Amino acid sequence: MKERTRRNAAQSRETLLAAATEEFASHGLAGARIDRIAQAAGISKPMLYTYFGDKEALFDAALTQEVMDAAQADRFDPNDLEGYAGRTYDLLVERPRLWRLLTWHHLERGQDVLMLPAGEVLLGEKLDGIAAAQAEGRIVADFTPMDVVRLVAALTQLWCMTGAARDATEHAARRATIMRAVGRLLRV
Repeated sequence: MKERTRRNAAQSRETLLAAATEEFASHGLAGARIDRIAQAAGISKPMLYTYFGDKEALFDAALTQEVMDAAQADRFDPNDLEGYAGRTYDLLVERPRLWRLLTWHHLERGQDVLMLPAGEVLLGEKLDGIAAAQAEGRIVADFTPMDVVRLVAALTQLWCMTGAARDATEHAARRATIMRAVGRLLRV
């Protein structure tokens, strides 16, 4: 019986996170409604609060899950920043919810998503890898490792702000522009 309860609890949590991710991606933290999330998940509001505590914690959980899923799909490589930027752009295009959650997070909280507790490990790995590449002369040392992370993120996300590419040719051109810009900016 305990195993079934745990399985149901895990399934309920996943269902809530899926509903919350859709709601937050569409409406942001301020515009999202707990009633709509609970209704979409088929779970009561009190149960939602039992799982996540409050709306802020639910938003953090939804964003963290999306970011960590994306990080698993696209590993950072300081030796291939151009390729990483291109793959990240592809990932954001393929996962528009992730892009919207990141945007809401920046707009409503004014914080870097990598400052979330789950992002600290990812950020540390990126900073260490960039610092090592700079020390070895593979990346320009004109910028701090954090600046490099932010520059690559900004260049990657820039095209997401302009709307979807009209076709595969435009997508490829945007991707190539991002990769070329990252290479010219950061390679020695």
